[in-house]
Amino acid sequence: MGHAKKHARLGRCRAAHVVRGLIFLLGCATPFAVAGCRARTATAHDISVHEEIAPTPVREGMATVTIHLANAQGEPVRSALINVEGDMAHPGMAPAFADAAESSPGTYQASIDFNMSGDWVVLLHIHLADGRRIERQFDVKGVRAR
Repeated sequence: MGHAKKHARLGRCRAAHVVRGLIFLLGCATPFAVAGCRARTATAHDISVHEEIAPTPVREGMATVTIHLANAQGEPVRSALINVEGDMAHPGMAPAFADAAESSPGTYQASIDFNMSGDWVVLLHIHLADGRRIERQFDVKGVRAR
């Protein structure tokens, strides 16, 4: 093999090595770039969240989830948007969703369909009027068949 061919082959190997290195660096840097672009979510540790569910015991079918929000002074927190998500405790089942409406100052209600007996997990996605968010979870054990 002539000197020119060796030199060209060596150049291609170096170029391939540089390209692989750049791809590796981009792959490593991408998660940090994406994380840096995400909006920061402010949480509300000064807000109390109390939830109730009726009827008790919970049976298959519709149930009412009531959520009470209050600030540190015990005053009702108004104008929140609350999404309620019900998930079976075991994977593979479709979740149930509902939006809660403010029924009185600081009190919100949603109807959710527990369409199967068993254990459920209810997630509350709370968006306060000032932009802060609260995520809460509670268990609903032993939903009974009708």
